[in-house]
Amino acid sequence: MRLSKELGVVLASVASYFLAVQLGASVIARYSRDLGIGIAATSALWSIVPLVSLVLRPFSGYVADRTSSFLAMAVGGAFTAAASLAYAASHDMASLTAARVLHGVGGAFFISPSIAAVATVAGEYAGLALGLRSMLISLGSLVSPVIAGVIVDSYGYVPVFLLAALLAIVVVVLNAPYIRRRVGEGGDGSWREALNRTVLILMAVAVCGGGVFMTVSGLLQAHYRDLGYGAKYYGYFMAFFGVASLATRYVAGRLSMRMDPGRVALAGYSVVALSIALLRWLYWVPASFVVAILYGAGLGLTVPTIQLMAVRSAPERARNRAVAVYAMGFDLGGFIAPNVFGYMAAAWGYETSYAWLVALPLVAAAVLGYITLSKSSRTGE
Repeated sequence: MRLSKELGVVLASVASYFLAVQLGASVIARYSRDLGIGIAATSALWSIVPLVSLVLRPFSGYVADRTSSFLAMAVGGAFTAAASLAYAASHDMASLTAARVLHGVGGAFFISPSIAAVATVAGEYAGLALGLRSMLISLGSLVSPVIAGVIVDSYGYVPVFLLAALLAIVVVVLNAPYIRRRVGEGGDGSWREALNRTVLILMAVAVCGGGVFMTVSGLLQAHYRDLGYGAKYYGYFMAFFGVASLATRYVAGRLSMRMDPGRVALAGYSVVALSIALLRWLYWVPASFVVAILYGAGLGLTVPTIQLMAVRSAPERARNRAVAVYAMGFDLGGFIAPNVFGYMAAAWGYETSYAWLVALPLVAAAVLGYITLSKSSRTGE
């Protein structure tokens, strides 16, 4: 695969964006608890980002298809920088809510267009390129939480948020020279091309995946804090998650070029289900790091493969919208699940919440199994 200048810009932007996002995301729930905000309210705060992204993704996908994916990514970087500065200035529920809204706008404009841009620019190597993109996200999960945890324990929260703002500004700088450059074939795609059967099914899978990720990353932060662990321990959890995910995302990208990506994703969600089932008992340090490794390995097999399935389902002129619709599932799950399971944790304890959470990856695996079996029956395999 040849690394073109455009692909290099998108991948560098992905690296900077997710380093910035993971810096803040790895300490926000803890920060909220330190401000005296309760468990259920902290979960509600956590779910604001996917809610805002859910509302704005159709618009951002439309804008990116009609103008430029690079323009959309630059806008996403700018709002993420603003959100990081708002975190640094926040001091209560209201100010944290405002920062989370800005964060959601940034995610809506950056994430989906970056997926579509990587796949389109890479052409026949889309699967491998999406695997590389996913590896860069895992790199953020590996590096940023550890850095953030150490900084918070030593110097407080504000330096973490300022560093995140600086990295988000890098995204704007990288994309600014390309904001007039369209990616992919010309013509104006339609919503009918984007809202196809495959995308809608994958959106349902993404609801489960987003629900698991946002619940675990929010609740476990708060749980660690309530157990008396320092901020760095959640960083260690995410480091183990990142290492495992880094390896399997690359493997998934290569496998998706040789076999049905749906089968790879099915295997991934089966591992995710196992990891969440274990979390009910292995939530303490260092046992929870086993969960982190299994969860990271499983998730790494699902992300680039499902993204590739969504990208392939629509023509280039409608890809931003197709990916936006798929990603709305992640947002919807990320909004609903933390509230539901956060309420469970507040009412009946974290362990009960983890026990019920395993239902989500099991549903995702069942849907992927249905897709795989249906495809096999049509092709006569």
